[in-house]
Amino acid sequence: MKTTLFILILLLSIKSFGQIEAITEKGDTIYVYENGTWKDKLKVKKTNLKGLNVKTTIKVDEFTNKKTVSTESWTSFGISSSKAKLSGSASFYNNGIYGVTLTLSADLGCMSQQRSTMKVKLSNDEIIEFIQASKTDCGSYIYANFIPVTKADLENKDYLKLMRDNVEILKEFDWVSIRIQGTEYYTDILPRKSKKIEKPEQFFRQHFSAIDNKL
Repeated sequence: MKTTLFILILLLSIKSFGQIEAITEKGDTIYVYENGTWKDKLKVKKTNLKGLNVKTTIKVDEFTNKKTVSTESWTSFGISSSKAKLSGSASFYNNGIYGVTLTLSADLGCMSQQRSTMKVKLSNDEIIEFIQASKTDCGSYIYANFIPVTKADLENKDYLKLMRDNVEILKEFDWVSIRIQGTEYYTDILPRKSKKIEKPEQFFRQHFSAIDNKL
């Protein structure tokens, strides 16, 4: 039996879209994907997190003492193929839910609650999927809230842990591209650098890290 890549599946963590962190018989850590491909973890492109300067607003429930944390909006940190600019902020609610609220001038049909999605491709080639949590809205201007789990994840009793795991991944890697899917169409978005937003590709890292620093 060939032993060129004899993977000892330790299941250190199971990621979204079937990615598994595993160890080979030589002790090397790799990412194994659902389609059978793999990548050496040491070769995954990582960048330093820019100094945190995201402002946050905190509200504390006077009865439960639980915090709701919201970040300031980043304006025009992404741009679509039609030159529409993406803006957004992030939040943590006292029920344990993380979310991002995004605005974009685009007609994708309707933005439908628990149907429309956002997929975020990261610099390690992993894709994290979000489901729309806000109410259904139709029109040529998107204003929607997304949470970092799939619709199937919401049926899992441990969906908050799955969400937390996705947030940890989003805090570790820069985003490369975003796809927002409406009921009829989708649009792809790339980072847009500006004088105000030097590291637009660190939107999720910056905002979720700022939130977690306040919890």
